[in-house]
Amino acid sequence: MALTDRQKVAHLLRRFGFGASLPEMEEYVPLGPDGALSRLLDFSASKDIGFVPQWAFKKDEEAEPGGYRFRLHWILQMAVTKTPLKEKLALFWHDHFAVNEEDVEHGIAMMDYLETIRKNPGGKFKDILTSMMTNVALMRQLNVEMISRATPNENFARELLELYTLGEGNYTEKDIKEIARALTGHSHYDAFWRMGQENTERMNHIIKHDTPGVFAIYADSVHIPGPKSVLGQTVESSADVVAMLSKHPQTARYICGKLWEWFAYSSPEPETVEKLAKKFLAHDGSILETLRSMAKMDEFWSEKCVRNLVKNPVDYVVGIVRAQNSRERILREFPKENTKSTPIPEDIMGSTSAIMYYLSECGMNLFFPQTVAGWDWGKGWISTNTLIQRKRFTGVHTYYRVENDGKEQWLPDLPMQYVTSEIKKRNPQSIEAIVAAFCTIYDCPLSIEQNAVLVKHFEKMGGVAVLEAGHFAWACTLALQLLGSAPEFHMC
Repeated sequence: MALTDRQKVAHLLRRFGFGASLPEMEEYVPLGPDGALSRLLDFSASKDIGFVPQWAFKKDEEAEPGGYRFRLHWILQMAVTKTPLKEKLALFWHDHFAVNEEDVEHGIAMMDYLETIRKNPGGKFKDILTSMMTNVALMRQLNVEMISRATPNENFARELLELYTLGEGNYTEKDIKEIARALTGHSHYDAFWRMGQENTERMNHIIKHDTPGVFAIYADSVHIPGPKSVLGQTVESSADVVAMLSKHPQTARYICGKLWEWFAYSSPEPETVEKLAKKFLAHDGSILETLRSMAKMDEFWSEKCVRNLVKNPVDYVVGIVRAQNSRERILREFPKENTKSTPIPEDIMGSTSAIMYYLSECGMNLFFPQTVAGWDWGKGWISTNTLIQRKRFTGVHTYYRVENDGKEQWLPDLPMQYVTSEIKKRNPQSIEAIVAAFCTIYDCPLSIEQNAVLVKHFEKMGGVAVLEAGHFAWACTLALQLLGSAPEFHMC
């Protein structure tokens, strides 16, 4: 499949980012495909807007440290980040090491979990697995309180093998029992509720002393010492288990198969996975180097791959937010003098909550995965109901309300001003040119039939004269809803 350099950059931004928005295209196209890939894989410029703990604080009210609030911090980063691959990889690990706040029942543990999956999502798999094996939220998800020599936890061992490393059917019951013995000694401690009398005091204690509210602990006195035989190899401790599993060829296949389905296409050929797995092992499990290798493979640029992956809800919803260049508007009210205990302004809380609401309606409620195995991917993202919800989403901060002489009026806010100005900038002389500019903004080439639907829409809204009409922004909003009916808009 012959692609121009511009098309290749757009493909990289769709797969390793949240869509090919015009501002990103302007930044990445001059770099060329190789330069764009290197930029996407470089997280050195990553810098969060604000701090995770501050999302718990409220003005003149007690702090509310629920996980459902902390995830809004993540939503904000997705919407405005300059390093989108970091967030997309963290989302992959959220699905892979799936935890549900209803099962964890601890907002601070969810905060710690979020910071863990986002800390270094492109690092070596061994380091990622190590950090998750001692993550309190994951341990609570799998009902781990204390794994002692008296109560080895075979469920934890089974999930380690089936969900996180080898995949189902690639181990024996004996392997499970032996790993359960090797994992003994691990537990966790909840310090948060001992840090004060109310949530604000507890949150401030965490911040002041830079101490975790929950943390893993290890007690050698309840560990079962001595060698254990797992997959034909001898291990003794949890560290040995992680080290062995991280470099196991079947782990490489399993992780690379999932990475391929997340970033390329569903049901990859065994030889494609095998090829990528060899790169995974050659780079000591480096996720970023594995993705670099993926982007160098012919299959990644094939007709089977390009624009043939169903957008997950984050790709779809956050993709629209970023296509509308919403960053400036979303961050407009962000405090100039900001600390870890500065309450998030209602304006920002509202926009991130709106994004989260639509993600949930579209089938991906962050922190609430469908099962311990995560969400169903690919066609699993699409149903009659989720398609309806996708069509409903047209962005955040798109209009603002004014009142003149007692009459209410809604005017285009910055994101819709951006959309209309980008179309006008191209000086379209026909309805077809307006539609072409509109589809360029939302990175969606249409079939002849779907294109005709938008042409007819803009004809009804006034034809070319709509460009200067007061309702042009509204015409574009309705056009986006129509675009949501086009199959092409749900593929990336």
